[in-house]
Amino acid sequence: MKTTIIIGAVGALLTGIAIGIQSTITSRLGSIIGDIKISLLTNFLGGVIAGLIVLFLFLRDGPGSWKIAGNVFGFICLSGLLGIAIVTGISFSLQRAGIAAGLATVILGQLALSIIVDAHGIGGVETIPLSFQRIMGLLVIGIGVLLILPRG
Repeated sequence: MKTTIIIGAVGALLTGIAIGIQSTITSRLGSIIGDIKISLLTNFLGGVIAGLIVLFLFLRDGPGSWKIAGNVFGFICLSGLLGIAIVTGISFSLQRAGIAAGLATVILGQLALSIIVDAHGIGGVETIPLSFQRIMGLLVIGIGVLLILPRG
């Protein structure tokens, strides 16, 4: 296996752990102050921190390194809006389905879309064709999600 794939997998695993931690915190706080409030506050405070980092990098690297094409800016805005929807959805879903079942279902949704993105090369990387193995992998994960969902 290529070193870059292993490094990517380790990075993805660590990111998954971070998502699990953030999701647990968000779900708990969402039950206390509300799903939409926790989402907006999480994204706002994350934006403030990101803004300070951007300001630091802007001052360090100069304005030339921050030129962004207009069509890219629209996608950045869409990504930010999706971030708000994601944190709200996580807070809402995990309170009702549980952390493990909720995150497993989120991952299933991510995988289903990602297989389509890979098959069409939309993600900016080499196209990975839709195959029987990939469909079966998705099906196995779907069965796993059904087994993890709480009964009651």
